[in-house]
Amino acid sequence: MTGDVGTPTEDIEMGGTGEVPGGNASGHNGNAHGAGSNSSEPPEQRNPTPVKTVKMDADEKLHSSPPSADSAKMKSAPKKKGTAAKKGPRKARGSKKTGSKKDNSTAGAAAGAGANEGSSDDETDNGPYCICRGPDDHRWMISCDVCEDWFHGECVKLEKETGEKLVERFVCPNCTDGKLNYTKYKKTCSLAGCKSPARLYTKNVKDRSVFCCSDHCDAWWISMINTLPTKTAAAKAVEVLTQEDFVGLLIATAEQTDSNWKLGDQPFGNMSGLWSNGLPTRPGILSDEEQKFLQTSAAERLALGNEIVQYKKMMQLMDWANQRRQQAIEAGKFTKDSCGYDWRLDTVTVRHQFAEFLDTPEGQAVFKAGKLDTPLDSKDGQGQGGSAAGAGEIGSGGDPATRGMCDKKRCKPHNGWYKLLMNAVRVLMKETAAAAADKLNAEDIMRQEAEARFERRQLENNSVEILMEE
Repeated sequence: MTGDVGTPTEDIEMGGTGEVPGGNASGHNGNAHGAGSNSSEPPEQRNPTPVKTVKMDADEKLHSSPPSADSAKMKSAPKKKGTAAKKGPRKARGSKKTGSKKDNSTAGAAAGAGANEGSSDDETDNGPYCICRGPDDHRWMISCDVCEDWFHGECVKLEKETGEKLVERFVCPNCTDGKLNYTKYKKTCSLAGCKSPARLYTKNVKDRSVFCCSDHCDAWWISMINTLPTKTAAAKAVEVLTQEDFVGLLIATAEQTDSNWKLGDQPFGNMSGLWSNGLPTRPGILSDEEQKFLQTSAAERLALGNEIVQYKKMMQLMDWANQRRQQAIEAGKFTKDSCGYDWRLDTVTVRHQFAEFLDTPEGQAVFKAGKLDTPLDSKDGQGQGGSAAGAGEIGSGGDPATRGMCDKKRCKPHNGWYKLLMNAVRVLMKETAAAAADKLNAEDIMRQEAEARFERRQLENNSVEILMEE
C-alpha cells in the first residue's frame, strides 16, 4: 500500500506550505506520513487509488506563503509575436525640427529598445516633407536652414557622407536664390582623394591647415618630392633640382632661423626705398617704355577719379531734389501722388552734359548754396523740361516752392525717378572704380617686376654691352 501511494508522485501537482517549499518533496513526505498514522487521518486520504491532483484545505491556504514575483512571471502567458501593439500619440512636426536628422542611428536605437511594445514601423512620420512631399521613412535627411523643412538626401542629390562632413549651411532648391541663400560647403583636404574637411575652421589659428590631419600633410609632401628626379636619374642633367637637394633645402631652412631669407620667400624684389609716390628713387630701375606706361596709367586713373567725384555730385543733386519735393508736400503744395521731378536732373547719368551743367551759373549756384532752390531762369527750365514731360508741366507754376518741378500726379514719364536715377549712378560709379583698380593693379605688377630685375642685376653684377659695327 505504501508503494502504491508513492508511485504516482510525479503526476501530483500540489502547492507547498510555508514549512516545505518543494511540491514533489512535500507530496512524497505526505504519503510517507500517511502510511505510518492511519488512525489520525480521515479515510479519504488513506485511499490507495492514485490521483492526478490534490486540493488544499482552507487551513493550508491560510498558512501558505504568497507566490514570489519570479514564479508569477514564469507562470504568465507569453505575448504573441504577431499581435499589434497600441500606437502612442503621433509626434508633433515642430518637435521633429529641433533635433538634427543627419544620422538616424539614435532613432534606430530607440526603436530597438521599444521593440517589445511596438514594431519599428510605428516610428514612421507621414510628413509631408521634402520636395517629394513624402514621409520620414528612415532614409537620411537634412534640414534647410531657411525654411527649416527636411529633405531626403536622394531627392536633393546629396550623399550622406558629404552632407555630414562638408556641408556648412544647407539651403533647399526651393529657397536657393544664388545671392544670399545658397548651400555652402567646407573646403576639402588638399590631399587628392580625401573628402574630409580641412582644418581651416578651428578656433585656434595655429592649428589651421589646408589638410585634415598631419598624416595627410606628410603624404602630400612625399608625393610632391617624389615628382622630382633622383640624383642617379639626373646625373647627366645640368642644373636640375633633385629630391636630395630639395630635402636638403628644407632641412637647412628649418635650422637657419636667423637667416633673412627662407624657403618660400621671393629671391628678389625685397629691397626697400626704391619707390616714392609710385616713382623710382634710383636711376636704371625702369625702362623708357615702363615709365611711359606708368605716366599714362596714372593720368587715366586721375580722370577716373574725377568721374567718381561727378557721380557723387549727381547723387547729391538727386537727394536735394527729393528733399525739395518732401518740403512741398509738407507745405501742402504737393500731395504724395505728385511727381516732383526737377528739370535740373535731366543731365544726371550723362557725364559730359552734367559737367557742362556744373559750369553754368545755375549749377554753380546750386552747389554753392548746398540745396536745390527755385531755378534762376524758369524759361530755360521750361524749355529743357518740355522735351521730357511736355510744356506747361515743369516750371509752369508761379509758386517759388514748386517752380521747376513736375506737378503732375502719378506721372508716367517720371515714375520712380529717384530710385531709377540713383541705381543708374551707383552702377556707373562701381564700374569706374573697378576700372581704376585694374589700372592700379597693372602698375603694381610692373613695379614688382622692375624691382626684381633691378635687385638681381645688382646682386649678380650683370651688365649688357652693345657692340656697334663701324
